Amino acid sequence: MSEPVIISVGGGKGGVGKSTVSSNLGAALVRSGYSVGYIDADLGGANLHTCLGMKRPPVTLQNFLAGEIKSLADVAVPTPVPQSWLISGAGEFLELANPNFGQKQKILNGIKSLEADYILVDLGAGSHSIVSDFFAAFPHNITVTDCLPTSIENAYGFLKSGILRGLIRLFPGRNDIQKLIKGYSTHKLGKNAPTLDIMFEQLAAKCPEEVKKMREWLDSRKLFLVLNMVRGKGEIMVGEGFTGIVQKYLSVSLRYIGYSVYTAAIRTSLQNLGPAVVQNDPQMAECYGAISNNLVALSR
Repeated sequence: MSEPVIISVGGGKGGVGKSTVSSNLGAALVRSGYSVGYIDADLGGANLHTCLGMKRPPVTLQNFLAGEIKSLADVAVPTPVPQSWLISGAGEFLELANPNFGQKQKILNGIKSLEADYILVDLGAGSHSIVSDFFAAFPHNITVTDCLPTSIENAYGFLKSGILRGLIRLFPGRNDIQKLIKGYSTHKLGKNAPTLDIMFEQLAAKCPEEVKKMREWLDSRKLFLVLNMVRGKGEIMVGEGFTGIVQKYLSVSLRYIGYSVYTAAIRTSLQNLGPAVVQNDPQMAECYGAISNNLVALSR
């Protein structure tokens, strides 16, 4: 088996449908003949198992971090979606929501050893360090947002935090470089806001090799945008405009790969426990079929 394509799924704002998109996209990938692993990395509020039509799994990341289970693969349980498994972050203890550095590295190293064609890592809400670290650890990401201004703003903050976190991780022990990168994070998005390219230009005179390394890391990113709960063509245009903002200010391409329409079918599927794609909803199957086809074309 070839190495899995590991994709983090985030968006910053809670309630935009990250888990719904993850569960349905995975089901669409399975329909296309791929095996899929789901990882619920929302350690403070894991609910991906519910979106997949499951009760809370008997073993979770909590058991792995506590040393009760040695291999992360042994935490994986089959889901109702054929050819897929789930590793859940659900747990009883609140401290799991804020793992320390060693615990995060243990999870990240374990994920890289798992087997599946695609592994979807469903991130928590917000842009705090655990979310940004999981974003930065893997070159593929799907940013999920609806088209409300607050959601777009939070999606931008999620991407900015993740990218800056990734750049900082390139230079352990280099407080001088890290301080300059962190300084960029204080700038608010606006007409006169500096771009990441401006930061690179300012750094290049003092540390050209480090800037080269940062640009290479950015070029290795494959970032995708999925719009959720779309109500019309005008909202799709909002999403397309967002990709331009990301390119301008963060110096990285965000590729729009599709949308899911606003429909009562999603609410019904959650009530019936399971992805709408598995429940043969034709509208959802068409939306996620298109998203999965674009994802496969761009990621493999």
